[in-house]
Amino acid sequence: MGTSTPNKGPNSNNPLVPTWLEGGGEDTQPQGGGDGDPDIVPQPQIKPETGQRFRNPRSEMNRYFRTGDTGSMKSGVSRYVKNTGGKGSATKRMGSSTKAAGNLLSFLTDVAQRGTEAVAKSLNLTLRPDETVDELLLRVSDQICDVSTSNIPDAVARSAYIETIIEMTSTIGITDLDAITPEQIEASLSCFIGKSVTERIINDIGNNIVAEKADPVQLQKTLRELSGYIEGCASDAISKLTSDGMDIMNTALADKINEIYTSVFEILESVGGEE
Repeated sequence: MGTSTPNKGPNSNNPLVPTWLEGGGEDTQPQGGGDGDPDIVPQPQIKPETGQRFRNPRSEMNRYFRTGDTGSMKSGVSRYVKNTGGKGSATKRMGSSTKAAGNLLSFLTDVAQRGTEAVAKSLNLTLRPDETVDELLLRVSDQICDVSTSNIPDAVARSAYIETIIEMTSTIGITDLDAITPEQIEASLSCFIGKSVTERIINDIGNNIVAEKADPVQLQKTLRELSGYIEGCASDAISKLTSDGMDIMNTALADKINEIYTSVFEILESVGGEE
């Protein structure tokens, strides 16, 4: 999965918008006392991750990584969604990825409609001679991802974006942004959403990949299969919206990103059966 770093991850109560952006962090500043006592900085209330909540889905996923059993993979992912609290909670757990997906869609549709040079100018960027598509996409990563922390949701968004750039310029075949097609935009959005969900799941329940000592070739194959499976679910979710009359080039689609993620998790939860 490229730059993904498996670990147990934070709990499912992470807010979509950090509380410090809403002015909730002012009480953490040192308060001077009048009696000469040293300043006391309140410590955040953080509950440690016990690891029990994801025990069953983690067990299923570890079995999948060892054996390549697709049934275990689908069951593990389904149980993961259930254990986060369902599709809505799983979507909130994605954090900044939902915003990044909307930004990517808006950027690509804007380029398709106004041209790369006009969009670059609006971002205060000067196009460089002979600049390739991947080089430009990397230069706008801050505008697309719009993250400033190193926490897991933000790291997931950046990692998924970088991997999406690779797919856009290879598998999807985007070599000239000025000639990008609606089909390529839809494929790029599906790719990012799928990869971000995959990265999030790996970080939450794939933390024993190395400990399980899976065969490197087998592990690479299973990670690729997992990503492809989830990207397929993302493609289905987007296709449902477009088949219902929503044009991929419609700017209003960027406001439907949370709905798409929720639909992806709904599909993932249902495919695992009634276990």
